[in-house]
Amino acid sequence: MVTDAPDFTTKVNVVIIPTAPELEHPAGEVNRYSGSATEYQSLCTWTVTASRIGELKEVSFVTNNYAKTLWMLVIGSDTMLEDVVIQAPLTIPYFDLRIASETVVALSVKSSDGTAIVADGSIVGKEIGL
Repeated sequence: MVTDAPDFTTKVNVVIIPTAPELEHPAGEVNRYSGSATEYQSLCTWTVTASRIGELKEVSFVTNNYAKTLWMLVIGSDTMLEDVVIQAPLTIPYFDLRIASETVVALSVKSSDGTAIVADGSIVGKEIGL
């Protein structure tokens, strides 16, 4: 019985075994888009390698014209952001979000009205496996 817990509670010991460094691989992409397209343009993508597990750390983006830049972020089949306007440089931390092998993380950008924009983005992660 665990102290200060109901009688039906069982104590469980957990040991965390860290991943061997030789199994960890940096992943992600940094890129720039410059143009005036009003359809989404791929800014940066990361596809988790087959037979590995991905850990998404963060996604960052910045532009020279916040009012005219629209962003879209897709992780696998989940659209996290679409047609979003930001007011300043933004970094979204994901705190080691685990994603399956062959999952695609994609950050895209477009001009809201054809105004020329310059946008920078980065996806930071790591892959675990052989």
